Amino acid sequence: MTIIVFDLDDTLYSYESFLKMGFKNVSKYLSEILNCPENQIYKKIFKFHKKNNRKVFDNLVKDLKIKRKYVKKCIYIFRYSNRKIKLFKDAKNYLYNNKKFYLITDGNKLVQKNKVKLLKIKPFFKKIYYTNEYAIKFNKPSLHCFNKIKKLENCDYSNMIYVGDNPFKDFFNCNKVGIKTIRVMRGVYKKIRVSKLYDAKIKINNISELKKFI
Repeated sequence: MTIIVFDLDDTLYSYESFLKMGFKNVSKYLSEILNCPENQIYKKIFKFHKKNNRKVFDNLVKDLKIKRKYVKKCIYIFRYSNRKIKLFKDAKNYLYNNKKFYLITDGNKLVQKNKVKLLKIKPFFKKIYYTNEYAIKFNKPSLHCFNKIKKLENCDYSNMIYVGDNPFKDFFNCNKVGIKTIRVMRGVYKKIRVSKLYDAKIKINNISELKKFI
């Protein structure tokens, strides 16, 4: 028995695509309010994102000299507005042609649920765990949600495979308890190198390679 657990962002789809389309939606909203070219606002947003991801809209409001009430609206549009995001081709093929899996994802639960909805991937998973629904302390590297899967499946950790992309949090505790860890080398962490304690035991370039290790 092999239980496969996936991460979401940059493992199954490109987080950058979600980010950029969210920024474009914000740019469109502000351009209508300010009568300013949408592309000009988008460039400013992306510049602030590169500089300080956590204060993008605070900096944007200051730069454009608009009322602070627009910050909340911009954040709402970025998080929840509709956009076209899609699975990586290799991830889509694997999910469509294999048995059901589990998904564990960190981050704002409403944002992550919106991503799942936009990607239309709920049917592929036996259960989806949004770690923030339990508490921030149960974000990865916590094993809280892995333990839930272990009990649900009545299996050992050695029967589980976890596929993620972030070597700073995805694999450390999984390695300690004997979960087979697999790192997809893409996304913002693609070129990051860490110690063996933090890195996955196996590295792959795309999801289709999973069949070699199951």
